[in-house]
Amino acid sequence: MRASACFHEFLILYLKRSALAFRRPNSFIHFYHTMQSLQSNSRRVILSMCLISSAHADLVLETETAELGKKGDWLFSQAVQVEWEKDGGRGIFTVNQFEYALSDRAELLIEPFFYEWNNPKLGKSVNGVGDLEVTPSYMIMIDDEKSWLPAALLAFKLKVPTATNPEIGSGQFDYQPYIILGKNFGPWICNFNLGYDFVTSPSKGEKLRDQVISDLSVEYKFTPKFSMFAEIFANSSPTKGEKGTFAGALATEYRFTEHISTYLSVGYDTNSVLSIRPGFNIEF
Repeated sequence: MRASACFHEFLILYLKRSALAFRRPNSFIHFYHTMQSLQSNSRRVILSMCLISSAHADLVLETETAELGKKGDWLFSQAVQVEWEKDGGRGIFTVNQFEYALSDRAELLIEPFFYEWNNPKLGKSVNGVGDLEVTPSYMIMIDDEKSWLPAALLAFKLKVPTATNPEIGSGQFDYQPYIILGKNFGPWICNFNLGYDFVTSPSKGEKLRDQVISDLSVEYKFTPKFSMFAEIFANSSPTKGEKGTFAGALATEYRFTEHISTYLSVGYDTNSVLSIRPGFNIEF
């Protein structure tokens, strides 16, 4: 395959993966493995899963929560994700999140990807620093406990191309406005995200499509310290001839103290990618 054609196909598959990473995800992008997948004509998508804490969005499920902290609250979330491909390829990368409440209704979310290591079955492994995501959000409606009206937040995610390795990062900015809806029903907490990813197409080759990205999660609080989660995720086709992606995840979180909690998520997508993510939160 010629270098120009390979690079174009690489960008197409990158979109499918970056949609998963644009929250966060998403994250979390594994470009070198994508290049190797192109050589073997397979279409694999890496799913990155993030979790929801009782008052903030942390890194266990992809869905963002509609619950915010009070002005001045901050949260640091750290996780390591391990992935296994059906063909034997593996990947390990760090996931980090810094969140600060600018007011009771506004927050700033910063998500750097400090390190990625990819070891595809075919070809040599690569590593390096990933991209940066910055997301401001604002709550336009508070959850009304006396009605069915949910809490609603407006958010705008900017992906900044900070990757140090061209086989890890795309070298382009991405833009995603989205809405976050959340509703509590006793011990049940439901959250829904719907966003539109504006994509910058390469200067040559086939035009890439913008994408619709959606997430739905349900949390059940067994106790004030222990919760379990379930999530489904979907994104539309990134270009003509390419299918969208569907995925699911289960997760659990345990709060040791008011300020420290730990979590674990297990995800699987329609491209036979299994991901496991343990992590912890520190919040004040």
